[in-house]
Amino acid sequence: MSVSRRNESGWTLTLTLAFLAATLLVFGAVMAWVINNARITQRNNQFNLSEAAAEAATEKVLSRMNYDYVSQSITNSGNWYGSQFLPTTNEQASWPVQYIFSDTNGVANQISVNLGVWTTNAQPLNSQFYGLYGEIQPCTITATATPVGQSYNTPASVCESIQFASIPLFQFAIFYNMDLEIAAAQTLNIAGPVFSNGGIWSGSTTVSFANTVAAVGNVSNMVSDPFCSGYTGSGPSTYIPGQPTQHNTRLTMPIGTNNDPATIEALVNLPPTNYAMATANAFTTNGQYYFANAADLYLTNFVNGTNWGSLTPVGTNMILYYQSAVYNWPYLTNLPYDLYVMTNRVSHTIFTTNFVSTNASAGLGNATNIIWAGYSFITNVTFYDWREGWNGGSGVNSGKGKQVQAVQIDVAKFNVWLTNDTWKSNGAAYFNNLCWTNKSHAMDSIYIWSSVPLQTNGLSMPAVRVANGGMLPVNTAPKGFTVASAMPLYILGSYNYQDSTGSSLSQNSTTHTWPAAFMADSITILSGSWSDTVYSKKPSAASATTVNAALVAGIVRSTNSVYSGGVENFLRTLEDWGSSTLWWNGSIIVMFPSRYATNSWQQTGNYYGAPNRKWAFDTNFLSASKLPPMTPQSKGVIRGSWAPANH
Repeated sequence: MSVSRRNESGWTLTLTLAFLAATLLVFGAVMAWVINNARITQRNNQFNLSEAAAEAATEKVLSRMNYDYVSQSITNSGNWYGSQFLPTTNEQASWPVQYIFSDTNGVANQISVNLGVWTTNAQPLNSQFYGLYGEIQPCTITATATPVGQSYNTPASVCESIQFASIPLFQFAIFYNMDLEIAAAQTLNIAGPVFSNGGIWSGSTTVSFANTVAAVGNVSNMVSDPFCSGYTGSGPSTYIPGQPTQHNTRLTMPIGTNNDPATIEALVNLPPTNYAMATANAFTTNGQYYFANAADLYLTNFVNGTNWGSLTPVGTNMILYYQSAVYNWPYLTNLPYDLYVMTNRVSHTIFTTNFVSTNASAGLGNATNIIWAGYSFITNVTFYDWREGWNGGSGVNSGKGKQVQAVQIDVAKFNVWLTNDTWKSNGAAYFNNLCWTNKSHAMDSIYIWSSVPLQTNGLSMPAVRVANGGMLPVNTAPKGFTVASAMPLYILGSYNYQDSTGSSLSQNSTTHTWPAAFMADSITILSGSWSDTVYSKKPSAASATTVNAALVAGIVRSTNSVYSGGVENFLRTLEDWGSSTLWWNGSIIVMFPSRYATNSWQQTGNYYGAPNRKWAFDTNFLSASKLPPMTPQSKGVIRGSWAPANH
């Protein structure tokens, strides 16, 4: 072989080896990249798993805190929540990886739960309740999850920011704890927020919503009512962009744990034994959710009405109490009568407001010149309700409606009574001043319980009626006035339309009003033309009426074939309104089904003729200082933010 051939072969071998070396270097680099990338991917996957585990830990702790908050038993011990409710070993058994959880200081088997202090004034809310306010307790929950026994024990941390909120319900133009239906035939523009803990059906082209509309269930905006088979409206309603929303987090009612409407009805009823009136528990936070416990005045009567001979003074059937936790024990103080009807035993009756001792109490036997004793602003009235006594249109009580046996409050006379200082240490003015001292406000709320039974034969029912309420009691300003009862409530004539500076009568304006509310089994408006002596169904010639008040009441729910009447008939009427207008400004809150006034709504033209409805949300309620006394609160757990704490 020649030297040149040997040199050529050597050069070829060298080139081949060099190429092979380069290839091996490239292959090694590729393999190193693949292995490193696999490690990064594995670490990243493990981080994502760890982040999910940390989120699971925060969610489990939050779930327990939410349960306790709804049950009114949340504790301020963040360490307790952060250590007692982590995912257990048994719960992790089904996980692909097991974890150790730690707090922000690295302490194992503990996550960080920081509970802030409840605010003493209203604060803006987050999330779906943006634009509303409530008293809040801010909270952050931070968890770090570190995997155990893995190639890469990559930890991850998650931090959740939430608000435990107490939300005044009168901020909503309409709030339903049940399915909400609306199919108004007239134009109805709803300016305030709307929320339903159930579903929503809006089936009217004349209805428009200018604010947020949210439901926990489904929202239906079409002709047919999904909650009442066969009932139809005129078509879709109008919403602002981005609305409505559905499948939202529910708002929890003040009592109970599952928002059951039948349970929530207890709010207007006499409190249960563990929070009974005239006990210390009645004045706890939980006890004050019941309107009877929260009211300044408590009025009740006797089952058999006016009871001659068995009472002292004889003739009365009403008892009025002042209620306070800081006055003295017992917590209910009987207020003396201010009106006596007496006879001079000759020929005529004498009326007086001076306190009088009976002859019996003076030891002169049973004879007395007092034939009646009571309160100047309280009377008993009787009239007939054709919706409740409809009976297929034939009525009851010999062709009349159901007899309503009502305790009537005359607001104008109540205003005078509040100024009565005749007896100094036990007059109304004394207790009104005492209320200012005890509670920092006047006696601005009354709860009425009628002991007259609901007749099982369907002929009569107990109720409450409010009359002469054009101007609320001056001595309750600026807090306003609230009337609550477990019974049906009737409003006679215009209510809360003027103050000392002017009038908002027949207007969708609340410039000259004070905060006001009614809370009852149902609410019926009787115009100023109403007469208790007219027994026929659909009495004619109702007059224009203005009512300015927030309303809490029950409804008769829809069935498969019977429509509830919808929001448009929440305010009940019994007259033929013709072209007369019903002006109303306030907030509508429906939390339970009616228990006394339970007859279904009938189409207009039967027992009533629909008014010209001019309804509006009272924007005063968007200010915490202008809410009516005893405004009900809902409970919400509002998520502010969720974020990984590291990466």
